[in-house]
Amino acid sequence: MAETRGATVEFRSVTKRYGDTVAVDGLSFAVPAGRICVLVGPSGCGKTTSLRMVNRLIEPTSGEILIDGENVLQGDPTELRRRIGYVIQQTGLFPHQTVADNIATVPRLLGWPKERIGARVDELLTLIGLDVRMLRRYPAQLSGGERQRVGVARAMAARPPVMLMDEPFAAVDPIVRERLQNEFLRLQRDQGITVIFVTHDIDEAIKLGDRVAIMRAGKLVQYAPPGELLAHPADDFVARFVGSDRGLKRLSLLTVGGADIDPNFDRSRLDGAPVLSPSMTLRDALAAMLASESQTGKVMDGDRYLGALTLAKIGAMLRVETPA
Repeated sequence: MAETRGATVEFRSVTKRYGDTVAVDGLSFAVPAGRICVLVGPSGCGKTTSLRMVNRLIEPTSGEILIDGENVLQGDPTELRRRIGYVIQQTGLFPHQTVADNIATVPRLLGWPKERIGARVDELLTLIGLDVRMLRRYPAQLSGGERQRVGVARAMAARPPVMLMDEPFAAVDPIVRERLQNEFLRLQRDQGITVIFVTHDIDEAIKLGDRVAIMRAGKLVQYAPPGELLAHPADDFVARFVGSDRGLKRLSLLTVGGADIDPNFDRSRLDGAPVLSPSMTLRDALAAMLASESQTGKVMDGDRYLGALTLAKIGAMLRVETPA
């Protein structure tokens, strides 16, 4: 069970102006407690500005931002930031402090007892998959992926109900990035934190987000779960932004177990067919079937035969509705 109760976050008609320039224009949406909301859009669309208004690194010009119903603009900004986790692309670790001291930063500021801090640091080190010997190392002695893990652990250390993440995985190579994404999803589910995540990568947004907010020129264009976004883009801009392969992207959200499997298909005709598990994504199933030059996959739950999945059935799920 998650140890931390996430908080709801709500933007109400939030606007940010710099002179005559409107960076964010009347932004309104709500993030349910314990969910991941990803802000995505082209450069200069206002996504990072929106993120930084939550912890008041940037002050809104007008509107309200509520965390569990409380307006963040009415309290002390320093106290607010101690209650909100924050992760940036280059981690922001203190170079003169060890891994242990970096992770302990906010609990120490909050006056936690040393024993409690030590236990939390050890717990988080285990959660992020780093050896205890890393505790006495300095950021310069870590790889990029290790530094990013420590940055996430530091943001989670004081069990914040909300965490803000500004393109945290953009600076690492694709292999490390995928591993960090998977680890982050596991951690988020375990800790139950509400997350607002900024990225320019629509594939990352679809993979990580429970809800995805697509922004353009400071305005919210569409806010929806990834599946709805891919199946029903709000307009031509959203359709172009998510890509012409949005059908394939949608397959990454669907599993073999939820597909139209034929339980009466003759198993003897599946010799040489790839074995598919119910939990496998349809995108991975399609890749396996194409790699084997087979038109059909054999769906197995352990030793139990469930049926066959054909390319035709997957193709039917690729035909998503396009905007008028």
